[in-house]
Amino acid sequence: MPENTIFQLLGNVYREISQSYTGGAVDVYIPHNRTENIFTRSFKKLYYYDVNALYPFVMASTPMPIGKPVAFIGDILQFEPNAFGFFYCEITSPNYLEHPILHRRIKTTTGIRTVAGLGTWKMWIYSEEMYNAMKHGYKFTVIHGYQFEKGNIFKDYVQTMYDMRLEFPKGHPMNDLAKLLQNSLYGKFGMKPETTVVDMFDITNPDQFKLLDDMLKVYADSVQDWIKVGNHIILIRNKVPNFIYNQDTDLYHGLNVNVAIASAVTASGRMWMTLLKNNPDFNLYYSDTDSGIIDRPLPPHMVGTALGQFKIEHVINRAVFLAPKVYGFINEKGEEIVKVKGITKDTITDVHVSDLESLLFLDSAKEFTQEKWFNKTMEGEISVADVIYTLKVTSNKRKTIYIDRVFSNTRPYLYDDIIDTNADKDSI
Repeated sequence: MPENTIFQLLGNVYREISQSYTGGAVDVYIPHNRTENIFTRSFKKLYYYDVNALYPFVMASTPMPIGKPVAFIGDILQFEPNAFGFFYCEITSPNYLEHPILHRRIKTTTGIRTVAGLGTWKMWIYSEEMYNAMKHGYKFTVIHGYQFEKGNIFKDYVQTMYDMRLEFPKGHPMNDLAKLLQNSLYGKFGMKPETTVVDMFDITNPDQFKLLDDMLKVYADSVQDWIKVGNHIILIRNKVPNFIYNQDTDLYHGLNVNVAIASAVTASGRMWMTLLKNNPDFNLYYSDTDSGIIDRPLPPHMVGTALGQFKIEHVINRAVFLAPKVYGFINEKGEEIVKVKGITKDTITDVHVSDLESLLFLDSAKEFTQEKWFNKTMEGEISVADVIYTLKVTSNKRKTIYIDRVFSNTRPYLYDDIIDTNADKDSI
């Protein structure tokens, strides 16, 4: 890594840019591949594609925000149409998009959701994701933000890890280690620039009781939690580490984290996945962070073993998609694959594609009883109890469309229709 290229982000700069740091888009678009309706036995062939090392690919091939950020106020695009950095903008989406490519965290009446919807709103966004959205009809007015320098700083690192993975077969410890280092580096930069400190005080000791009282006066805002155990108080608080300022480089050094890097990586990943969205050459049924399921093969130049290319994981004969991370399919080899977030491996063996298909009918649900372990750290106890898991269609991220009481399609929400009216309409 070139020395003195990444600036340590602290305070308000960190807090504002971190609002742009979100993950991949996981959505259901078309819930099944029956060609007419749920009662037919004819299915449309689907193709499940996955990107080769999506995040390492964008780290190696796209410029990253480096150097000291420079704050500005006003619409910088009026003066620098190619400005690079993170901007707080008013955004208006086109109303015709089937697959909105920008998502945001909002508070709905059912809780906080990350939704790719339509409307007008304000949020922090990475400049390159903004320019990509402009190509799809989004309109932006920049209010203020931070400019950065550009730098291609991860190419050698990613290539070294990738070469190591090619050198050793899958399952070999060196292959696994290289994969871990390759895929997890960006997350290190997204860590909070603070640590957790745990202090214990004996409240029967006058000196320690006074020390606790003094600490609460000084560090009250940083206290996360406290627990009383016998005669002791355990205090859990956030602590900003000591950052060293280098006057020659005008840089802070400390935890070596930088949320701008992490946000740029995940945003660049979302940009790459827009290749599968709103594409007139095929229909998109389901998307995950680095994968998509469509109804036509991709062109040959997009498919291969290189970083960033798509690889075919499955050719699917029969599929059902109930919700994000809840789907099942039977591939052309006759293999049945079911994925249900929240269900244990032991329970998932009892769930089949036919079970998921039965839940496409309006108001259908299926309950599972499974063991769950509960850890009571302070009491030193672990308990096991049976809990009920209810499986059904959800409409948390897109509006469900039923035809003749059968879940048949989805469409994007209008933000104004789902935002909790008691909450701030800006991003949270």
